[in-house]
Amino acid sequence: MPLDDAFAPYRLAPGALPEEAARAAEALSAEPLLAAPAEPLPAPLVNRALADIPAGRAATASEACRAADGNPAGLSGPLRACLSSDRQQARVAEAARAALDAGFAGVCLDRPDAPLALGLLGAGFCVDCQRAVGRELVREYGDHFQPVDYLALAREAVAQAPGAVTFDHLPFGRDFWRVRNRALALALRGYARSARDAARAAGRAFEVVAQFEALGPAQLAAARLVDATIFPAPVASGAGLVRLLRAAAGRRPVAIATQRGDGAPAALVRLAAVAAACGVELSGLEPGGAAGKEVAAIRRLARQLAVRAGRPPSLAVPVAELAVLYSPEADLWTGGRHRRSVERAGDALAALHAQAPVVMRVQDAPPGAVLVLADAGALSALEASQARRRLEAGGTVLAFGAPAAVDEGGRQTGAFLPAGKPGGVRVGSGTLVELPPLAPEKGPGGAPDPAVLERTLASLLGRGRRAARVAGRAPVLVVLSRTGEALDVHLVAAERAQGATLFLGEHVAGGVRRGRFVSSDGSDVRIPLNPSGYSISTVLPSFKGYAVLSLSA
Repeated sequence: MPLDDAFAPYRLAPGALPEEAARAAEALSAEPLLAAPAEPLPAPLVNRALADIPAGRAATASEACRAADGNPAGLSGPLRACLSSDRQQARVAEAARAALDAGFAGVCLDRPDAPLALGLLGAGFCVDCQRAVGRELVREYGDHFQPVDYLALAREAVAQAPGAVTFDHLPFGRDFWRVRNRALALALRGYARSARDAARAAGRAFEVVAQFEALGPAQLAAARLVDATIFPAPVASGAGLVRLLRAAAGRRPVAIATQRGDGAPAALVRLAAVAAACGVELSGLEPGGAAGKEVAAIRRLARQLAVRAGRPPSLAVPVAELAVLYSPEADLWTGGRHRRSVERAGDALAALHAQAPVVMRVQDAPPGAVLVLADAGALSALEASQARRRLEAGGTVLAFGAPAAVDEGGRQTGAFLPAGKPGGVRVGSGTLVELPPLAPEKGPGGAPDPAVLERTLASLLGRGRRAARVAGRAPVLVVLSRTGEALDVHLVAAERAQGATLFLGEHVAGGVRRGRFVSSDGSDVRIPLNPSGYSISTVLPSFKGYAVLSLSA
């Protein structure tokens, strides 16, 4: 079962029969099944299911990683494995080979980041982890560096800390935190390699999927090491987070997992629609009832569009007026503030119908797009130099908060751009606009003022040069993507949108005068588009949930 065709994974509820769960999943258009290797499954289900391997869980307390207090990591719940443990690598490799022999279509590495999700002091103090830290310190400071009892040093620092402990309070804390985060990628690469080597020897296709427990820089940076990923997200998430997950996964399938019972059914329907508009799926068998039918209709529509376009949703090319940079480096050293700011910037821009996908590298931003730096206060030296060169060469940068760079150890090296203003300043041949931070180091922060942001977009993009906008009573999310010369306009309305007028810039839509409108609530009609100044416009048919207007030259 190719994951590109459908990736809305689900698990068996406790006590549920596999056949009953499969029927419920078919009604909700959810697949593949994630099942424990020991779960007795009918042959047709095994060939399409993924074996659920607890990659982040330790087999025994003696093999668990250790917290700073010396107790096994995860003592109050499932014991967490060590990311640097050779025994855990061998155990996961053996489980993957057993799943391959049992006929599974692949494996799902369940929560490989579980030790990292415990935070700075919750894990990373076992013998294997301390050995990895020692190697990093020798590499960083030279062979003359003498071994230290890092656990004793950390305990002493924790005892003397006046409040919450960060990596700045620990001896060699930045080196320790970098090693902890880097260990996830090393472990995940090893897990995936062993599974793929076994599949190659057997001459079979075998998918390797990872479901993460937390959302952080290490998890987002590691997403492309496997064939597909499942990330946790609150039901209230918007386009900002969804577009971040889409960027992190690259061309691979990605799904969102919400906590069971988290949010009303209507909120899950809205999240499924926003996710579909950005090429992401919602995992699980929730919600039930009428809302479940709406989610199933959204999934089917997104897949039908992909089949008609001849490519999976992950390969659609987003239209980009702006490109929001997400830097795992900045996120690591700002304690997650950079990621929260990226999400808020994405949500605020989406509310104004601006086309602003997330990019993971400066060079991934299209040449004509405005580069958005959202609380990018800890960019790497390479990212900072690339952003400055782009600006000086004639590009445009919109910064929320003052951008700054750090060295390899996360220590500040200062601002790499001059001070900006809301009205913009010239830097070389480009323009720098700076607005207040969205996730400041002190204070709650929040979304930017819509009126101020609207004026800023008008000055940066030019009046009459917007890619899309919608006029109507009900809020409508608009996401534009291309497949070759064809343009797809993804529309999301949490409430029924009646009489809404869609405007598309002629520089984006071209001279198309008719389009096909298909919605998840059953509409499938061809509608005309009329010239309207520098844009073309149409009155959208009434719809609720998710719809797509397809324009072909």
